[in-house]
Amino acid sequence: MSEDEYASALRRIEGIISVKELTEEEKSEVLKLEEQAEKGVLMGLCRGINIGVREALKKAKVFACATDRCFKWPQSSYIKIVCGEEVIGEDVNEQQRLERLKCEGNIVAGTLVFYRDKMRLFKDRRDETMVQILPLEMGEILGKKVVVGSPSPPADLFLKSRMGIDTGCTGLGTVLIGIDA
Repeated sequence: MSEDEYASALRRIEGIISVKELTEEEKSEVLKLEEQAEKGVLMGLCRGINIGVREALKKAKVFACATDRCFKWPQSSYIKIVCGEEVIGEDVNEQQRLERLKCEGNIVAGTLVFYRDKMRLFKDRRDETMVQILPLEMGEILGKKVVVGSPSPPADLFLKSRMGIDTGCTGLGTVLIGIDA
């Protein structure tokens, strides 16, 4: 498949308004921006790692896609808060499960759930706690499995500037889509 075929297929996805294949230099810059963002505190909790972006950047072809509000975000969990191997919190996008978890006494803030029985880990081992931003599940493009990452705000701004999108325009986001072509 040519890059034009992949880009055309991506443009046909509802909510994707612009597509650009990244150069090696641009991929390096995105990784650098993510590494800088990971040094800070994410969500006011702890440091983090953007696994989704890192995995997408490892693929043979990487496309930056600008998205609007019509883009359908996968319903899978893409944020986990872990302490060692223990999941102490995660985002949950299923309303029934959210209600059940809340009724069980867990802390629910929007779609983010903190598991009551694991919160002691956060208190006792906060320096070992990490926010993981996972790959988004999107399936296949032209018969190839894809890895989708949600960039940090600095990487988002960089990608928008590379695509010629006004960085002050609200309602637009970006995703990285990596494909082993």
